[in-house]
Amino acid sequence: MNRISFRDLIANMTDLFDPKAAGNVSATIQFRASGKEPGDYYLHIENGECTFHVGIAKSPTVTIHTPSEVWVSINLGEMDGAQAFMQGKFRVEGDVGLMMRMRELFKRS
Repeated sequence: MNRISFRDLIANMTDLFDPKAAGNVSATIQFRASGKEPGDYYLHIENGECTFHVGIAKSPTVTIHTPSEVWVSINLGEMDGAQAFMQGKFRVEGDVGLMMRMRELFKRS
């Protein structure tokens, strides 16, 4: 089975975005990946829409620094996100509360 790439995983989050859960949230979620698939990507949420961008945002609301393979494993359900955070497998700068709302904002079917 082919694993999804880190870039595709972040890009596809726009399809999982729940505008009702977001309400009037205006935020930028920056992903700074190291590891097997290094790269910088961000999601911008505004007016009930979520858009994907490549690069570094000017003023992210929250920045998630993670090895790409850790974030992919969390999103595939192979690793518990809270435990990974507590174990220091990834780190967060900025609005940690927004990061904690990501399951609510991005629904899996």
